[in-house]
Amino acid sequence: MLIDVAKRQHFIRYKELGDRIEIHHRTVRFVLAIIQDYCTENKLPPLTILVGNKLGVPGKGFIAWDVENAEEGKNKVYSYNWSSLENPFSYALDGTKENEIVNSLLNHPEESSDIYGKIKVRGTAQIIFRKALLKVYNSKCAFCELSFEFALQAAHIIPWSKANNDQRLDVRNGILLCATHHSLFDKRYITINEDYLISISNKQRRLSKYDNLLTQVFHEQKMKLPANKSLWPKKEYLQNHRNS
Repeated sequence: MLIDVAKRQHFIRYKELGDRIEIHHRTVRFVLAIIQDYCTENKLPPLTILVGNKLGVPGKGFIAWDVENAEEGKNKVYSYNWSSLENPFSYALDGTKENEIVNSLLNHPEESSDIYGKIKVRGTAQIIFRKALLKVYNSKCAFCELSFEFALQAAHIIPWSKANNDQRLDVRNGILLCATHHSLFDKRYITINEDYLISISNKQRRLSKYDNLLTQVFHEQKMKLPANKSLWPKKEYLQNHRNS
């Protein structure tokens, strides 16, 4: 889509881009960050300079070019032969669309390694993983049921850095959590036992009443599980999380 904008020598606003790719405009920055990193790593013109606010200026997350000299950056983008590049964000070598990959992860979680092998860009794998978990958990945090979609994140039980290819896109190695509970889960302040009960660490500092509202009130409560039991978090992954 951005290459089409470049070919037409146009500029697109965050809201318009979000509407066209069917995501909230506040989460567009995550997609743009991946494209920006890809262009930087491959020494390509700063394609994401073509996206910004109503004043025609990229946001704070744009670091690929000096915004004080944005016109020069745009001209480099406009003059580049983007048609010579294969689109690295088509998600699969055979041209499979994103939603098809998401559905494959949900219908055949045991084949997630094969699907992971088809993804062209690492960052896009995490985007797809999040979309799969949004479907599995009905766009609600599995602990507190927060449903602001832009504030929900895909938490890996076995972290991405330690997971093998079988685990990285396995939805059974993921839980949809709000940003706060994701951070607490990653720090092992929150764990889940073999009965899917939430366990809150009691080894931390004295908690305020607001801290308690976000943590202790969920202690020994059952997490919200997917309707499809075959997509529940794997107990061996949860055990690994508790013991790591």
